[in-house]
Amino acid sequence: MNLYPIPFDFIDKGIYLSWRDVEWGCENGIIGLEVPVKKAEKKVVAGGYTDLELELSFVMLEKDSANVLPLLESLCSTCKGSDSSIVRRKWLFIVLNWLWSNCNKFNDPLGEVESIYSEFDYPVEIEGFVKYMPPADGYDPSVHTQQENISRLMNNWRGYLEREFDYFSNRCEF
Repeated sequence: MNLYPIPFDFIDKGIYLSWRDVEWGCENGIIGLEVPVKKAEKKVVAGGYTDLELELSFVMLEKDSANVLPLLESLCSTCKGSDSSIVRRKWLFIVLNWLWSNCNKFNDPLGEVESIYSEFDYPVEIEGFVKYMPPADGYDPSVHTQQENISRLMNNWRGYLEREFDYFSNRCEF
């Protein structure tokens, strides 16, 4: 299984994404072009949409995929600014949550975490579950079994996901 693109259904059930968030996800290859189209479709069905969102909801990816990014860029130009560090943090959480939810489909999920750590420019907040990083909390891996060390890393990962979910679910970005 490939880590990317992350499907809309997974993203939609979790954290609110602004149009700027969606644009960043597309630009960085985390999501495909269907995500902005499906997000626009959902807004149209809900009844609260702009003309640009309506236009984007009608894009047929097989025929009009070249129109998605320009429409997305136009939507972003009408949005209030967003902190790029928050956008990056949000996507880091989403990617790690997606991987966590699909751990059993990867031979080495913690190896995937190492790749994500590199892709996101070595964020300090996930060092506690990157295999090759030395523990910062006094834990001594040499006095534990490999399984105990892996369990600790997985528990650290779960704790990160819980904290980040709480953080993002309590933010009002509508």
